[in-house]
Amino acid sequence: MKKALLGIAALTGTALTANAALLKVSDQTFANFGLKMQIYGQSVEDAANKGKDDAIDFTIQNARIYFSGQLNPIVQFGANLDFAVTGANTSHEGTTTTKVRDAFINFHFMDELNVMAGYYRLPFSRTTLVDRYNTIFMPQDGWLVDPNNVNSKVFKNQILPTLEINAGNYADVYLTTSNVLGGPSLGNAVAITGTTDESDFARDAGVTIWGDILNGMIKYYVGIYDGFGDHNAGEVVAGSGKDNLGYAIRVQFTPTMLGFQGEKGYLLKETYLGKKNVLSFGLAYASSKLDLGGGTSFTFKSWAVDANYEQKFGVVVPKVELGYVYTDGDNLPLRLKSDNTKTGQLDKVKTYYVTLGILYDQKLFLGKVGAYIKYQKTKVELNNVNGLPGTIKPSVWTVAIPYYLADQNAKIVLQWNHYDYDKNGLDPRNANDDTNNDWTLAFQVQF
Repeated sequence: MKKALLGIAALTGTALTANAALLKVSDQTFANFGLKMQIYGQSVEDAANKGKDDAIDFTIQNARIYFSGQLNPIVQFGANLDFAVTGANTSHEGTTTTKVRDAFINFHFMDELNVMAGYYRLPFSRTTLVDRYNTIFMPQDGWLVDPNNVNSKVFKNQILPTLEINAGNYADVYLTTSNVLGGPSLGNAVAITGTTDESDFARDAGVTIWGDILNGMIKYYVGIYDGFGDHNAGEVVAGSGKDNLGYAIRVQFTPTMLGFQGEKGYLLKETYLGKKNVLSFGLAYASSKLDLGGGTSFTFKSWAVDANYEQKFGVVVPKVELGYVYTDGDNLPLRLKSDNTKTGQLDKVKTYYVTLGILYDQKLFLGKVGAYIKYQKTKVELNNVNGLPGTIKPSVWTVAIPYYLADQNAKIVLQWNHYDYDKNGLDPRNANDDTNNDWTLAFQVQF
């Protein structure tokens, strides 16, 4: 049963601990459940007084109850229920909202063949397959008031001012450090409705066939999803859009013949904390079509390549991760929300990132300490611009120092994020400069 629990935990990103709660009907029928929390203290630059002052915030960044289990060795299930609109409200009225963040049924016919249906992370870039509780760098999601429009909002890690689809009925499209790595999630229905938070950019509803071949040497995913062109999203934009589906495929290779271990299960981890030596190479493609009615449609096509290396040498565990995502925007017509006279067409979005770091795998007082740095750069290319630059190249530096008291089950992270928006006037928080610096002290527990 322990092996089955570990396999199901890999589906949902749940962390099994000695204190994990277990409902057991039989050796074949059981459920695992528990609680996760991320509590933040943050200094957020230009987040108060219409972008003129910094904000100091203490937030329940995320509070989650999770369930995972199986009815028998074939029928598995899981759900993540979040009790906070992520990082959105420092007065915590958002905690009255319960959100089904993930919900799936997985048919585990064999390790090589699974069929999963529900709402969950899209199998595209490596980043989209890492649960927020298995990261090194703490998510910088959450809403801030747009200083240019008090009736609108921006994300903390938004890298461009809010853009709108310029199609008669306007709808917001956000570019953040997270969703530019999500491929077609640039045009996820979530971005159109504007009623959710950034944690959903990586997710969609659909069906995925996936599996681990040759003990994890090959991992594959093939999926079909609601996509950008879901009929509800189309109605929001134009009122007459056709319903279209999205598609994704990902293949990952691990040279297990060299002694590296396959990353089994649906989800991946940003770090294995010295418990697994990994070297993986991923390649992915995804597509999603938006129909605006009247014969006008746009197809988003995205490609991703990534590599991840982590290996223990004595008491140190170095890590290197690389990734690149390219999205073709198919000349989607856009306008700047804060100044709708500025327009353009989305041509391409190219993003790459590099992560370097090391874990000292020995206890210092109560826990283990690591140090990691990540650089991410995005190039947004627009055609037929009016008042907007043709090319915008925002970048982000992130430094994290995690202190693991019980691996990912209990940790404290000090993190610095530096945002460079490339051109003066394109800072989403303050149009009078082009950089922001945010500090985060994060506390995480999982039970």
